[in-house]
Amino acid sequence: MPPREMPQSVYRYIFRYSKWRQIVVICMTLALLPLAPVPLELQRRMLDDAVANGNVSLLIQLAGLYVLALLTAAGLKFAMRVQRELISARIVHALRRSVYYHIYTITPPSLMTASENGDDVVDEGAVVSMLSSETEKLGGFAGSAISGPLLQIGTLCTVLGYMFYIEPMVAGIALALYTPQFIIVPIFQARMNRLAAEKAITVRSLGNFIVDNAEPDLLDKPPPDGFTKLTDQILQLRTRFLMVKNIMKTLNNLLISLGPFGVIAWGGYLVIQGEVEVGVILAFVSGLERLGGPIRELIGSYGAITDAHMRYGILIDSFPKGMDPEVTEPMPPWPGSARKVEHECQTSESFDFS
Repeated sequence: MPPREMPQSVYRYIFRYSKWRQIVVICMTLALLPLAPVPLELQRRMLDDAVANGNVSLLIQLAGLYVLALLTAAGLKFAMRVQRELISARIVHALRRSVYYHIYTITPPSLMTASENGDDVVDEGAVVSMLSSETEKLGGFAGSAISGPLLQIGTLCTVLGYMFYIEPMVAGIALALYTPQFIIVPIFQARMNRLAAEKAITVRSLGNFIVDNAEPDLLDKPPPDGFTKLTDQILQLRTRFLMVKNIMKTLNNLLISLGPFGVIAWGGYLVIQGEVEVGVILAFVSGLERLGGPIRELIGSYGAITDAHMRYGILIDSFPKGMDPEVTEPMPPWPGSARKVEHECQTSESFDFS
């Protein structure tokens, strides 16, 4: 019975091999989100309620709660990072087994016949690239594929919600200054993805060039024109990619730095007019600092998601076609464990990777 094609979506592949670990990380993320605005409220109350009224006892209580909130958040983040790294290692392992399985183990009969006739049916240079850098990059994305954007979006929503609850006008100014980033990023990211795809294909071509040329033809000789042309092309693509990336980062950093300026300028005016207290502005400035990190990480996650979809598409396009979509692909075991991971659906015929 022919094996099933790999999922067309990188997220479906990640869930196939790490569903339960992803659920654990998601639960940790949801537990972490309510803690995001807690330090902001405690800071505000320490200034406005404890310091302003000279209440030392209340100040000590609030400080204790502040430290407790920080330690709780740090513990959850540590556990979440460990789970993410385990997921990434698992997906890299599974991808390498899948690459080998789809390219070599289930070779279509037409390619088998061509191979027996002496034809080169496998692109070894591309296989080396897939088994090394391409799977590593996809695996690195898998650990935070869901929990990363969830944490960043959740943090933005909770912190902004708190800020709107305390002072809607100041929060609206901060939001207006940050909004253009979500328009700029997709435009630049689309260009970066095209350049990254061209670079990935060119790197494969470079590997093929080395594999396809016999060693005696390369030893003790200057680099061939084909080699120098490919390396120059890779350098040009990388240079263009870095230029686009740094322009985008510069614009984003400029917009992020305008947030505190708007809050302090307008908030300071409100303080002078006696409409708000200084503790509110301090909480807002701290809130903006907390927003800056998630915004940068969310932008990075958007880039990672689109890049992963691009790389995964290139990967599966390299595999032979014509497989039965109803049959399960064998599940590789977790390294160091004799136990096989259960398939989503078992078949009577399967390939054992061990």
